[in-house]
Amino acid sequence: MMYQHILVPLDGSDNSKQALAEAIALAKTFGSSVTLLTVINEGSFYITAGNVPYNYSDELKRRAEEIEAEGKRVAEAAGINVNTVVLKGIPKNIIATFSDDADIDLIVIGKSGADALDRLLIGSTTAYVVRNAKVRVLVVNEDEHK
Repeated sequence: MMYQHILVPLDGSDNSKQALAEAIALAKTFGSSVTLLTVINEGSFYITAGNVPYNYSDELKRRAEEIEAEGKRVAEAAGINVNTVVLKGIPKNIIATFSDDADIDLIVIGKSGADALDRLLIGSTTAYVVRNAKVRVLVVNEDEHK
């Protein structure tokens, strides 16, 4: 099977960086382009400090753009054609459906991400993507030998 366009969801975790490394290796093998996707979780926009709600969506956007820029630098340094996308929404839903309109052949995703609390509350993003994506999904385990 040939993969022409690989999607890599990034959240800043070590595991998502390992997924990017795997996607780069595949892209080199198949001559694929890579799209990096970071989703700003809409469920995380407000926190409350005392009685004052604080909207930190600007901070989340800045962090997402940093994650994307770092991933782009890594992919470009490896000679990979890379695009970046930052979207707002529920990460598992966006990742699972992004390939529907983006001509994606393969999603390469880390087994676990940066947000352990979300995993406890709403379940694993990766498990949801594996169950619901309409394209092949490669799950990259965290490297235990770091």
